[in-house]
Amino acid sequence: MTRGLLTIGVFFLLKILVSGQDLNYLKDTLAVGKLTGPVIFDGLSNEVAWDNAYKMGFITSRPIWGAEPSEKTEMLVGYDDHYFYVAGRCYTKDSTSLVIRNLVRDGWRGDDWTTFHIDNTFDKQNALIFSVYPMGSRYDAAIGNDGVDLGVSAFNQDFNMFWDARSVVNHKGWFFEIKIPLYNLRLRKNERGHVIVGISAARTLQNPQEMHIFPAIPQNILDGMSKPSVKKPVVLSDIKPRKLFLVTPYLAAATSRFNSVNAEEKKFSTTSDQKAQLGMDIKAGLNPYLTLDVSLNPDFAQVEADDQLLNLTRFSLFFPEKRQFFQEAAGLFDFNLGGRTQMFYSRRIGINDGQLTSVYGGARMTGKLNADTDIGFLSMQTAPLRDDDDNRLRASENFTTLRLRRKFFNQQSFVGLMATNRWVEQKINTGLGLDMLINPSGDHYFVGAMATTFESGKPVNPEASRINLRYELRKTDEIFSQFSYTYSGRDFNPASGFLDRSDFHLFKGRVSWGKFAQDKNRKYQYIRWRILDLDAYRGATQHNWESIEMKSTLQLNTFKGMETTMEATYNYEFLASPLTFSSMTTVSPGTYRFGQVSFEYLEPRAKNFRNFFSTAAGTFFGGQRVNMTYSPIWNLGKNWEIQGQYSLNHLRFGQNIETIHIGRLRLNYALNLHLSVNYVIQFNSTNRQIFNNFRLRYNFNDGHDLFLVWNENFFTERSTSWGELRPISGNQNFILKYNVTLDLLRRKGRVS
Repeated sequence: MTRGLLTIGVFFLLKILVSGQDLNYLKDTLAVGKLTGPVIFDGLSNEVAWDNAYKMGFITSRPIWGAEPSEKTEMLVGYDDHYFYVAGRCYTKDSTSLVIRNLVRDGWRGDDWTTFHIDNTFDKQNALIFSVYPMGSRYDAAIGNDGVDLGVSAFNQDFNMFWDARSVVNHKGWFFEIKIPLYNLRLRKNERGHVIVGISAARTLQNPQEMHIFPAIPQNILDGMSKPSVKKPVVLSDIKPRKLFLVTPYLAAATSRFNSVNAEEKKFSTTSDQKAQLGMDIKAGLNPYLTLDVSLNPDFAQVEADDQLLNLTRFSLFFPEKRQFFQEAAGLFDFNLGGRTQMFYSRRIGINDGQLTSVYGGARMTGKLNADTDIGFLSMQTAPLRDDDDNRLRASENFTTLRLRRKFFNQQSFVGLMATNRWVEQKINTGLGLDMLINPSGDHYFVGAMATTFESGKPVNPEASRINLRYELRKTDEIFSQFSYTYSGRDFNPASGFLDRSDFHLFKGRVSWGKFAQDKNRKYQYIRWRILDLDAYRGATQHNWESIEMKSTLQLNTFKGMETTMEATYNYEFLASPLTFSSMTTVSPGTYRFGQVSFEYLEPRAKNFRNFFSTAAGTFFGGQRVNMTYSPIWNLGKNWEIQGQYSLNHLRFGQNIETIHIGRLRLNYALNLHLSVNYVIQFNSTNRQIFNNFRLRYNFNDGHDLFLVWNENFFTERSTSWGELRPISGNQNFILKYNVTLDLLRRKGRVS
């Protein structure tokens, strides 16, 4: 299999180097022209420049598709030599009905909002999202793979760009203006000298629970607003794409204290460290198609802490990537092999067995070789790591990944190649895979991937491979379904990626039914019944059924925004070896059959105080399990938001009873659009620790930030087997970081 993959991969690489045809000129496009004068960037689009701008017309998407919108909305688009502009006029008959609470960048507190999407390369696979709230706060994201799930980045909420917005609220409603630097859009002229993009937009009104959209995307398309392939084509006939070259130097200072325990010597040791470091990120447009990111001595100290989770399954926990360096075109690097398994998982870089590792630096290139061929390349070098357990120095590592994709059949289909290398000293782990996505017509999708891994100095192993095949009918009404097959060999080991489980055949089926209300005389706005959700794992080596899970789920959404979900689950598990959930709870090998029922309730997001509640109860691996989770959110005006979550898992196995508690309190404060504070304190009874994360950010403007971060964990169980008390605090870190982004080409006004 490996030799075949190598042969196909070489052929594929040679094939894509042949230049593809440029995008054809489209006859059904809208024409958007250059603004006729200057724009005063104040949120009010009342300048003469906007008189001839293209004005989008909206229809109602929710609650009743096609109904007359209850409020008038106008959104206009245009551009000049430096910026792409979007203006919005969100008229409201009663301005007191507006939900206005959010001042935080990339936050959302259930406010009214508007969003503008642009498929800037018109590849019908990727798009950028720019959302604005009435108080002027902003939210941005990126869409990859035409919204089809190939991993974790089909909808990338952690992506950030440089752009700006202004808003005004008055008795007529609320109004905004967006300006996006042209260098960020990476526009390219076609053979006729025109730039073609795809656009869509939406406005959401929280109190009447309405969404208005442009263009008229049918509501039965799954994630229709997030699909680049259904956006409206637009011709920009007199626009000059601009070159991209940004430099972001940073300065960081940190002081740390580490308390460790040596159980053999029965003593505690405390070490401290102070350091200051400089680093730099560079973002450059190599040409209108390719973007290069270079990072020298990067620092990711300001990234939010991961949530504490409890794992009561046989799968590894997956945590999303939040570091900005890895967000550019993240969807391109998705290579899904079933479940959460990925060929490339960027969190492997700089996080080694749970320990943070310094990164010397690296480079990342993303974009296109031509109109039909995508390319992604990444190479990063980590610093040596001192192991906390045995004080051994682990060697520096190199991570290198190459990703290629070429369109075929139509604009929504592709074939792809990925190669990964993780190199430490003389040991190299290599992965090689081929994948495809075919959208032959309408809502029908076929997804396939196969990959193999091998270690340096070892023979090729046919058991080190994995295959995933999937068919999906992607819609939200009537009958829709998904069926897949996955094989994972026992030795498959993507050291640069993420592996959830191995040595199995997985048969997966999902059949659902959905119904939207056609008028408001119905009780529910949307009903979805997942009739059957089946996962069946059969051992690839032992050929016995290892896990079978069957679910049936009913989801009810009311016209006021309340969501209720009910679910029944049956499980079969065969354990060949013990399964450990905590230091107190281990399940013995054997065959187990068990089931549970669950209930979830979520209140409308427009409420200042809203609740989420879930509960589940049933049998569990020969015992019983009861789970309850309560998560209230309280908005205290525009400055404060309090989020809480408490989860209780009660496990009983005969005389062995364990109750596991996980608690989280999140305080969000925003003085204005520039200064924000996030404080998160978490408790996990299995770790017997309290985790503390404080993050202050002053955002002068995009790319210009000051961060103050405090991380510390505290022990709730201080006693030891030899009688001494361990320190109250484990590790403590204080970090101060300042960064500023310089647009070195702006003054020179260079264009492509």
